[in-house]
Amino acid sequence: MKKSIAALATGVILVAGCADNPITNPVDSPTVGQVSGALTRSALQTLVTGVVAQDRATYGSSTNYIILSEVMARDLYRIDASEMRYVTETLGGNPDPGSFAGGATVWNSSYVEQRAISAILLGLPGAASTELSTTERAATSGFLRTTKAVSLYRQIELRDTVGVVIQGDNPNTVDPIVCKTKALAYVAALLDSANTDFTTAGGTTALPFKLPGGLTGYGVDYTKVSNLVLYNRGWKGKVDLYRALDHQSPVAGAAAQAVTELTAALGGAAAGAVPASTFATGAYWNFVPGGTENTPNILVDAKVGINPLVKDSLQAGDTRASKIVPLPSTISGFGLTTSFTYVNALATVSSNLSKPIPMLKTEELVLLRAQAYIETGDLTSARADINDVRTNYGLAAYTTPFASKSAAIDAVLYEKRYSLLAEGPQRLVDVRAYGRINSTFMRKETTNDVFASGFPIPKGEADARQGQTAPSCS
Repeated sequence: MKKSIAALATGVILVAGCADNPITNPVDSPTVGQVSGALTRSALQTLVTGVVAQDRATYGSSTNYIILSEVMARDLYRIDASEMRYVTETLGGNPDPGSFAGGATVWNSSYVEQRAISAILLGLPGAASTELSTTERAATSGFLRTTKAVSLYRQIELRDTVGVVIQGDNPNTVDPIVCKTKALAYVAALLDSANTDFTTAGGTTALPFKLPGGLTGYGVDYTKVSNLVLYNRGWKGKVDLYRALDHQSPVAGAAAQAVTELTAALGGAAAGAVPASTFATGAYWNFVPGGTENTPNILVDAKVGINPLVKDSLQAGDTRASKIVPLPSTISGFGLTTSFTYVNALATVSSNLSKPIPMLKTEELVLLRAQAYIETGDLTSARADINDVRTNYGLAAYTTPFASKSAAIDAVLYEKRYSLLAEGPQRLVDVRAYGRINSTFMRKETTNDVFASGFPIPKGEADARQGQTAPSCS
């Protein structure tokens, strides 16, 4: 897939919030001219392969998305005497927009991906009918729109109220930074548009291109439209949950909508009735160390450890304790010390380099639905979904009703912490959404701990915007 990178400018932030900002000069890759009128079946395969590779780069080529977000969420430490910013810009202060902690790698890869998707979507109608049928075009559009929505949502996960850019179709047009509420609404609408594409395509249609094994080999084949609908509804339910939890502009009815969408993603299973045997099914990224690809699992790092509080907070009998293993030797620095690490981060186990990482799995969908039930006031159904997960790991079910909404939130956050440990920024998103990144709920990890809760837009973006800053969102 040909790439040409224009001047990078897709957002600006030097403050905790943003107003919709009109300055942008986005990334361009590939151009519409390279796609329009020449979109053969084989060319589409090449282009989609490029998009998928760029999407995986968020997980496999950057420490920002998982490691830095999990450090900020206080699940992981990364203690490196030669690189203090893993501590000083997460647990010992705010991230510097000019450093890698400003998120440039994730920012760049995400917007390159989104620009490529836009170009393919614009070129899709020009493909000859002898190359792609009407239903195949609709299926392709649905897959690409879903992928684009997820890519933008990842930016919101990291930046929260800082704002993100919604790229338009024209690479020569300056696009605005928009605040979280508008960005989530756009992601939700894009997912719904993709779902309409899938309806047009029909559930029996297959994508006219191959996908990597992580999207076909973990209990679900996402080349089939019927399964892509479930994937799409899972993401829509996740987005609608956090629209309901939006501090600035919570969306009325979004939690109930999330329950409906997540139930659809779970194949219609009632609360507490999702088989534990399906918990690990879903969409994953595989990693292949060595050779020409050389993309090992980024979590494998001798300097990564588990925050001791994560180990200490495990309930007796929880078999997820197997995710926490001893380090070969204690690591210390910058006021932090740990003797344990995440099992798949252990650098002495070479097979960890090829361990897959889930993007969205059934177990997360069950717990997201529990959160959505809590927001609708249905604590009974929330308890059923929470019990569905906890009993799978050797813990006793909650047999009495939760005493309060807060108690239900405590329960679901416990399950999510250990079920999704080191799989993404879910913990950061949750403790931030529930207003728990503060001294009431957390200890200070360092003397300079300011309870940072998100990452800035890169300095290169600010420079491209000529230093303009954005006032707080209303």
